[in-house]
Amino acid sequence: MRDAVRDGELAPWFQPIVRLADSGVVGYEALVRWVRPDGSIVEPATFLPVAERTSLITEIDRTILELSVATLSRLRDPLFVAVNVSAATLAQPDYADRVLELLEGAHVRPSRLHLEITETAVLRITAAVRASMDRLAEVGIRWYMDDFGTGYSSSTHLRDLPISGMKLDRSFTQDVGDPDGTAVQLARALGGLARDLAPDTVAEGVETEEEAVALASHGRVHGQGWLYGKAKPLG
Repeated sequence: MRDAVRDGELAPWFQPIVRLADSGVVGYEALVRWVRPDGSIVEPATFLPVAERTSLITEIDRTILELSVATLSRLRDPLFVAVNVSAATLAQPDYADRVLELLEGAHVRPSRLHLEITETAVLRITAAVRASMDRLAEVGIRWYMDDFGTGYSSSTHLRDLPISGMKLDRSFTQDVGDPDGTAVQLARALGGLARDLAPDTVAEGVETEEEAVALASHGRVHGQGWLYGKAKPLG
């Protein structure tokens, strides 16, 4: 993995995020991919858990952020790119400085960059990290809570953070077309909580038109999933 990072084998592939109302693309999420010299793909689930147990995760985060901002500079305004941030990277004291330097160097408006953290990462946020998040939010960068509904964060934690939106996990997206199912009731409840905590909610893992219609009827504004396209490189 260290060789892969050094040799540029890790890169962001981009999955579209759309308006559920008309399927119009509003931005992309950058998802890391390991493309070996022979063209084979190593799935993130295979290598990210290892990276997260070592310092490699911060190197991977830095690489993906740099390449994503470079791609963002070539996309038409106001399209955005969402980039995942690990707890280890977020805890680095110079993180905010590096993000702002990248945006300034690429001439990209801060509001076009979305940063995603997981619910479990929230439990490791210190006062210094919160100050870093606040600093980036103040210039227009938008923070999103990833995989909302699957972790352990409380509304108290979320209330004190500059969260602009929530991303509902695929587990709450599937089966929402069943009006009598538990999934739709839970999705509605989580969606209501998400709206109370942050203005935007993105439903992840949308795979069918039925799911898209049901999610839109529940007040979701944005969606992401194979229905709209898989992650792929952007020129």
